[in-house]
Amino acid sequence: MSENQMVQKNDPNEVVVGGMTRGEVATLKQTLTPQGINDAQFNLFIQTCAASGLNPFMNHIYAIPYKGKMNIQISVEGIHFLARKHPEYITASGEVIGENEVENFEAELVDGEFKILKHKIALPLRGKAVAAYAIAKRKGAPDQVVFMDRSEVEHLEKGINPLWKSNFNDMFKKHVLKRALKAQFGVDIDDHTVEGSVDSVQDNARRMERKEISIEDGESIDEEDAKTALINEIKQDAGKFGFTDKQVNEIAQERFQQEINELSIQKLAALKKFVELEGQRSKAKVKEAETIEASFEEIKSTPTEAPVEQEKEQYGEAPPDMMSFEMDFDEDNPPFL
Repeated sequence: MSENQMVQKNDPNEVVVGGMTRGEVATLKQTLTPQGINDAQFNLFIQTCAASGLNPFMNHIYAIPYKGKMNIQISVEGIHFLARKHPEYITASGEVIGENEVENFEAELVDGEFKILKHKIALPLRGKAVAAYAIAKRKGAPDQVVFMDRSEVEHLEKGINPLWKSNFNDMFKKHVLKRALKAQFGVDIDDHTVEGSVDSVQDNARRMERKEISIEDGESIDEEDAKTALINEIKQDAGKFGFTDKQVNEIAQERFQQEINELSIQKLAALKKFVELEGQRSKAKVKEAETIEASFEEIKSTPTEAPVEQEKEQYGEAPPDMMSFEMDFDEDNPPFL
């Protein structure tokens, strides 16, 4: 084989599968293999990308190792990418409804079809998001509208993904938009889990320094980032009860015999509950002390002797002095004998 043929065979710009070049495939493998994806799982992921037309380099699709399996997740960007390829696609968008916008929001459900009649955005103070909706439009078809109340995504807001706490509005919009797009354009590609060689994946996972965690809506986060976000949240909660970082660490030592930075995500979640419990106890003690102090002040302010004016009414000009009074008697014949 000539040197020129060898160069062409190993050309990193050569498109080999699903529009991805040889170099891009190699980059993906170098990224995913140390995270716990074995060869069989990686090949399946590449074929899924090729068959769906989704590009992992554009955050359309993710391969996430978790407990010996590979979870393939499609992001809202991936769903929107596929919807835009539909010949009848017009547009699609999502929006949240702020608590200051409720009076200027109108929607109705007619014959099973949901319609947004009015939404006036209150700038600059929209208030806390109380709901969200998304509209997907296509030619020759009714608009597909998805409306969700905040209570319907509380499990996500309280979940492990810190993005639902730090970027709630954006995540809420993506959530409803993904549903509207899938319903309007019949995008049936969905997240799924692929079984793999457990031993191979676990061996690789043991060598990992940073692991990825599978979460809702095609998002993936680094475990260390999730731990950092949870620790910050614990410290914020502790601050509300007047606890210092040192005191929080002491609670971690007492409960788990570890420093807070050494705890796993599961232990951090438990620590959050312990801090809240200790805070409630501390709050109760302060309240009890305040009640006792208030009672003591009330006792001190209550008169223990009858006012002089009342005694004058009862005894005359001056009350009797039981400790000093005079009595005339004969010393030789005391009246008490």
